[in-house]
Amino acid sequence: MTPPTSDAYYSPLQNEIVFPAGILQPPGFDNTAVDAVNYGSIGVVIGHEVSHGFDDQGAQYDYLGRLRNWWTDKDRAQFQERAACVANQFDNYFIEPGVHHNGKLVLGESIGDLGGTKIAFAAYKKSLQGKPRPPDIDGFTPEQQFFIAWGQWRGDAVRIEEQRVSVQSDPHPVGKFRVIGPLSNLPEFQRAFGCKAGLPMVRPPDKRCEVW
Repeated sequence: MTPPTSDAYYSPLQNEIVFPAGILQPPGFDNTAVDAVNYGSIGVVIGHEVSHGFDDQGAQYDYLGRLRNWWTDKDRAQFQERAACVANQFDNYFIEPGVHHNGKLVLGESIGDLGGTKIAFAAYKKSLQGKPRPPDIDGFTPEQQFFIAWGQWRGDAVRIEEQRVSVQSDPHPVGKFRVIGPLSNLPEFQRAFGCKAGLPMVRPPDKRCEVW
């Protein structure tokens, strides 16, 4: 990627994550923003790329970039079971009646979003230890600011024609479900907004997906 590119990637062969200067600009990263917003945007992206080292593809490479199985049989089986939960979740996301995501196609990116959001939120909470609690902004708590930032950074409006093409070939879910998908699995999100059981953004405990 060129320096101005607003994107990021993980390379399993080099075991490295790369963030060009282009993505380290507002709204991805903003020196003037509060920490909650930066952790909720670029922080999740960083966690996402780290998680790619342990998604359905990256997990096939060891720390030296060699394509080999470094898992125990038990760990591998548990990983596959947890990954299947995510695949099934996205199989049931419809962009219109009769047209839904292919859970296996978007599995790697969905694991990345789920892991990245969880990692970034944990990192943000850890950064607050020993410090005064940040103030609410426009009535939103710091925790709510974090999740709103992810929605504003990743969510987008895409024409249905583009979505129809995307679900056939793009390993990334459409932006709407990149927000709804991981957040509906996180009890931290549910607590932040006081979501009650049974609401659309609250997956029941027995259907909640957690890979890492």
